[in-house]
Amino acid sequence: MQPRARILIGLTFFIIIFLIAAAGVGYYLITRSFPKTSGTISMQGLHAEVRIYRDDHGVPHVEAQREADGYFAVGFLHAQDRLWQMELARRAGMGRLAEVLGDSALKFDRMFRTLGVWRQAQRIAAQLDGPTRTAIEAYAKGVNACIQESEGAYPVEFDLLGIRPEPWTVEHTIVIARLMAWELNYSRWVDIVLGEIVRRFGVRKGGEVFPQWPKEVPPIVSALGQQPLLPLAEEFLNTEKDFRRLLGGSGVTGGSNSWVVSGKKTVSGKPLLANDPHLMFFLPGRWYELHLSTPEFEVQGTSIAGVPFVVIGRNRFIAWGLTNGMVDDHDYFVEEVDSLQHPTHYRFNGQWLPLQQRIDTILVKDNVPVLLTTYHTHRGPIINRIEPSAVLSSSLLSIRWVGHEITNEAKTFYLLQRAQNWHEFREALRYFSVPAQNFVYADVEGNIGYRLGGAIPIRRTTGPTLPAPGWNDEYDWKGFVPFDMMPEEFNPPSGFIATANNKIIDDSYPYYITDLWEPHWRVARITELLAGGDKFSVEDMQRIQLDVQSIHARELVPLILAAFPDSLVSDQRVRTTLTYFRNWAFEMTRDDVATTLFQAFCTNVVKRVLEDELGETILYYYQEVPAIPLRVVSRMLHEGTSEWLDDVSTEHRESRDEIIRQALENAIKQLQTDLGGELKEWRWGRLHTVEFQHTFGANDLLRGIFNVGPIPIGGSHSTVNKGDYELNAPFVNTVGPSTRQIYDLADPTNTRAVSPPGQSGQVFHKHFDDQMVLWLGGGYRSFPMSLDAVKSRDHDLLILEPVR
Repeated sequence: MQPRARILIGLTFFIIIFLIAAAGVGYYLITRSFPKTSGTISMQGLHAEVRIYRDDHGVPHVEAQREADGYFAVGFLHAQDRLWQMELARRAGMGRLAEVLGDSALKFDRMFRTLGVWRQAQRIAAQLDGPTRTAIEAYAKGVNACIQESEGAYPVEFDLLGIRPEPWTVEHTIVIARLMAWELNYSRWVDIVLGEIVRRFGVRKGGEVFPQWPKEVPPIVSALGQQPLLPLAEEFLNTEKDFRRLLGGSGVTGGSNSWVVSGKKTVSGKPLLANDPHLMFFLPGRWYELHLSTPEFEVQGTSIAGVPFVVIGRNRFIAWGLTNGMVDDHDYFVEEVDSLQHPTHYRFNGQWLPLQQRIDTILVKDNVPVLLTTYHTHRGPIINRIEPSAVLSSSLLSIRWVGHEITNEAKTFYLLQRAQNWHEFREALRYFSVPAQNFVYADVEGNIGYRLGGAIPIRRTTGPTLPAPGWNDEYDWKGFVPFDMMPEEFNPPSGFIATANNKIIDDSYPYYITDLWEPHWRVARITELLAGGDKFSVEDMQRIQLDVQSIHARELVPLILAAFPDSLVSDQRVRTTLTYFRNWAFEMTRDDVATTLFQAFCTNVVKRVLEDELGETILYYYQEVPAIPLRVVSRMLHEGTSEWLDDVSTEHRESRDEIIRQALENAIKQLQTDLGGELKEWRWGRLHTVEFQHTFGANDLLRGIFNVGPIPIGGSHSTVNKGDYELNAPFVNTVGPSTRQIYDLADPTNTRAVSPPGQSGQVFHKHFDDQMVLWLGGGYRSFPMSLDAVKSRDHDLLILEPVR
């Protein structure tokens, strides 16, 4: 053998051995943090033995002899499976991301410290009631026990950043709950953009792009004069959007479905409750499923890593589900300052009041600390003076948010876990303020109900809230709607209650709730299916959750067809498209071609109607909550008389049908460019894909390791099985069912559930993404609330015992 050949063979062999060794080391570094799921661990802080059974998907069933030990075990389990997720969330809320991520995260720390999320969590924690605080303290002990037990073997994200987790506290649990409240706050985007549109186009024309026609806008608009609004909040909004990208998601969260059917309409004669909350997709998954049994109560359902309580679930007596109430719980105020004579004061009721200032220090990885001064009025923080790019103008923008109130949502869920009837359920909601939620209810006695839980501000206006003058108290909140005046319903004659972020109550209600309701499409379809059935089973609930028929398309396609008389259709691709529409059952599956054509039309017709006058920048922000432009432009097309149905860049006024024809023709051209080939190959799943993205997955080199997807998927904004995408970046599915839960009040062993992508937050773990196939295919797991049923199966058993 030639020397050169021997050298090449030896080098090749060395490289192979090196790669195998490197892979082995990498695998060890990643897998060493995988949780212990069987055997026995002795732990400080326990009073008695706790037994933890993990099923085939890693979902734990906890048997505790004391309530405190049960919460300790939940904390231990959350930390075993989701410690990185918990670390990232608490650092975000505390404004401490730059410590581990460096300069790139400084803007997020400035934003959350300006909002005061951590400061508020500290105030709330100090005023918790005794039982709730005791439960969260026991949970924190469990988290810290896991942190101590895992010393030197933390999840790989900690190794990559070179950090270790700090001890968990009660305040960290509160801050995570407040972050969820902020995520579900829509009006932070909508109020500014709609205010800017009204400023530019006036009340009559600007009002047409509101979700519903504004009633009391003129006083606000005239008081603000020509003050540009968007520049005051633009940097803040962009930072907030970038933060969602950091977490792995994008777009503004899109809503949820929940319904309950009474025993009169079920096969078993007992209620069925279904819930699928729609949230941004990112990794780890949004929910952590668990079953907890103690002598005091037994509960199962979904929890949030960092919070000890089941948020959506059931106990032995009742079940409950949630959807976002869409309540307008946030207002902007334009504050007047005198930058020369009163640079640190704002005018209020004829006086110059001092701005409260707080100086904070932000630690930055590989850099010097940064000082941050935040400014506050009596309403809340100033969000356009976030240093170092403070806006020095005669106007500042402050916010008032229900999330800045001292509230106790944790107590609500503490009480729900042990509630036994409608009265106790209703009383538990007395403590729930933010983010306002539609709570649906069922019990084993056969009752069903609904109640809005949350704080509704009482305002001067009874219509949409735009940025208001802050120099007097005319637009300040006047308190909150009394608890006994909140909308509710109990055992309705229809035999079912459905919520899908739709309008809750008619205009006779004396208080303004919101105008940010989701379009009627989903709730109308759910109602159609529930009203059309006689006796429902759990399997029927599954079919409804998976339904992809679009009422939006059913309502809009006739207008498209009517806009194309045969004499005007010369393009063969347009003819083929219209044929698809005529033969369409409006089912938006991933393999459907008509869905692709319709969705491309929708994005193009919004742009065609609005961009010529709004311009690219305003349209971009207006489209950030996709349901609003889709709803508004659909209404304009149905009415056919709006001034917006005209291209101002042309000499003649276009008709509605011309706008429709141009939008469809542009959509087809766009699809031809993007997909090529023949029209029959333009399946929806080629464009509409879902990807669960990890914080590290934004890096192209790490995307294949940390992310799950992209995968073709069906659905749309308008289907029960929701498949939201950003209008600013179509057509990737960013928001949808973050879990599907079905509770059978006749049988605690007959719960069905699926929570993508998996129970574990640790990459390469077998439960990291093992529910994706089920979720994509419309499958469910059995999730029994029965220790006898669990013990009869061959599950892993981990025993936590107190140190003797």
